[in-house]
Amino acid sequence: MKDSGMADPVRIAQLSDTHFLEEGASPEGGHSYDTDAAFEAVLGHLGDHSNLDMVVVTGDVADHGRAEQYRKASSAFSRMQAPVNICPGNHDFDSAFHAGVGRPGVATSRVVEIGNWAFLFVDSNAGVMQPTASGLHVDPPGMERLHTNGLLGSRESAWIAQMCEATTADHVFVWLHHPPDVPVPATYSEHYANEWHALLDDHANIRGLGAGHTHIPEQYEIRERPVFVAPSLKNNFSLEPQTWLPPGYRTYEFSPDGSIQSSLHLVDDERWPRKPFGRALKSLFMGEITFAQLEEIAARRGVRND
Repeated sequence: MKDSGMADPVRIAQLSDTHFLEEGASPEGGHSYDTDAAFEAVLGHLGDHSNLDMVVVTGDVADHGRAEQYRKASSAFSRMQAPVNICPGNHDFDSAFHAGVGRPGVATSRVVEIGNWAFLFVDSNAGVMQPTASGLHVDPPGMERLHTNGLLGSRESAWIAQMCEATTADHVFVWLHHPPDVPVPATYSEHYANEWHALLDDHANIRGLGAGHTHIPEQYEIRERPVFVAPSLKNNFSLEPQTWLPPGYRTYEFSPDGSIQSSLHLVDDERWPRKPFGRALKSLFMGEITFAQLEEIAARRGVRND
């Protein structure tokens, strides 16, 4: 990483929703690219990225949160030429994630300071964790974690506030899995949006947020701060026009004056054509049907990718 006294921009690449699978496993939901091939394509597209200060991965590292999936992910991330730091997603079951994802050069640090920027790595699933008699907080039972759209809870909200007040950096940027106040009805949570409204109103040093989760790469604003949503390696979509998109990543430059520039990179390849998708999939994104209902429609039609 660069010396903190240098005035060069901080350069970061963001991957998200890598959804690694162990050999022979079927993807959750059934609608998936080959994530191993997608990672290789992204790594090749990045080329020589030794000039980056950090590579960030914003959750859903594994598709089902299983140990072998984290071994594969960690092996892949260790090939990066820059330090890698990761926060969890709703597919990253807590114990398996923390036990399995770390390697030399691959970390889950909660705060990373570079230059005059402090980067916070937030657990946007923290609010769904449940306390045990021993004082630990663990995932809710069953598959409940998989179907969440973000919830900080009081502990994570207080931690974010504390870090914003404690840092001596001029600027704060937040990395997290779930984008708040997202303009995609299927992944919108009013309570989660309100948690972030309160934090942003109270902490002017937060300059923006970088997230994933929706598989719809875009940029929008919340409380006059930019929110950058990275593409996935599993599948990606554009709502206008209604097309599938190839896998990809984002790059960023964080300037000493607090400004942020981000570019979206999609790796076009015949393996991932930008083909139209049907009305049923759009209805899912618009919150008009559930994922289970989409699966029923696909089963009736005998197709997987409508």
